[in-house]
Amino acid sequence: MLTDALVNVEPGASFKLQKINVDENLHEDEVLIKTKATGVCHTDLNFSKEDSIPELFPGVFGHEGAGTIVSIGSAVKTLAPGDNVLISYTSCGNCSNCKSKATSFCKTWEEANFGVGRFPDGSKAYSSEDGKPITSHFFGQSSFSRYCVASERSVVKVPDDADLSLLAPLGCGIMTGAGAMLNVVKPAGKGTVVVVGAGAVGLAAIMAVKLLPEQDRPGTVVAVDIVASRLEMAKKYGATHVVNAEEEKDLKAALMKLTEDEGVDGSIDCTGIPEVVNALLEAAAKRGIIVTVGVGRLDATASPNIFKTVNSGRVYTGCCMGSCYPQEFIPMLIDASKRGDFPFTELIKTFPVADMDKAVCGVHDGTVIKAVLTWE
Repeated sequence: MLTDALVNVEPGASFKLQKINVDENLHEDEVLIKTKATGVCHTDLNFSKEDSIPELFPGVFGHEGAGTIVSIGSAVKTLAPGDNVLISYTSCGNCSNCKSKATSFCKTWEEANFGVGRFPDGSKAYSSEDGKPITSHFFGQSSFSRYCVASERSVVKVPDDADLSLLAPLGCGIMTGAGAMLNVVKPAGKGTVVVVGAGAVGLAAIMAVKLLPEQDRPGTVVAVDIVASRLEMAKKYGATHVVNAEEEKDLKAALMKLTEDEGVDGSIDCTGIPEVVNALLEAAAKRGIIVTVGVGRLDATASPNIFKTVNSGRVYTGCCMGSCYPQEFIPMLIDASKRGDFPFTELIKTFPVADMDKAVCGVHDGTVIKAVLTWE
């Protein structure tokens, strides 16, 4: 099948809308999806510049896809042509973490989601018009394409009347922020939580506080960013305090002052900046938890002091994809959105796929919280 896709021919190259071939000969566990919308995530932009993964280019990125199933493989049991679906990451389904629904920590997660094709054989579902392979299955989907191929395990069925252009970001960014708060920080009435980075992920984390039972909500919710307009949005969605890191350069000092030297009970870093993580470690309360969801450079490292870690009992942990089981967590967020309790759709600005450059500029300069490409 000949279709349109955004292709990156080499690291650092711009996203180019061009014709590609999509292999319609599905593996038994796969589905072919006509994409209606795809969220633009910082991870797509970061990996489009990544030069450390062999055979990644030329490739198609995109991992917050939403669309309608066109056809299914012979072993697919839970989906049918015509179903509206969201697409998230993939997993093996066989390891101990998958069997306990901790699928974002699948034993083969990196190979399945950051490999250079289908898992496990590495074959490509995409090729150029002249037959040269193009990397597919980024995060199990490569949905910067009008048609994409994904495993049944990557797909979450949504209601027939769903506005897919608004739900697409649930497959990664929005789910990640909400999951970091609900599944990892788990405030349980803890006094102070901090979210650094008031983009889509961070604002989703702040919104998620209202999904907790009343008695479990923290009394103080702090948003940290360098963009004043985003801090105002954070207040709208539940932040009780804000810190403009452009004005207050010493993050640890600002947080210790705000907590009257008690420290922060739970913090979420959405930036992936080592200096930010180190500041959060130093500002942690006794037995506080520091959660990293953001990734910048793949070789970036934080430097926790062992002595202080022992004495404080603080926990520094990673959170992949919100530590969620998408097939259960995404429907919960959709229901919360319908009730008005989780208004993440207010963060979205849509762009026709031909305007990808404008979407990227908006994401980079901070004027767009969550960009979504529409394919129709």
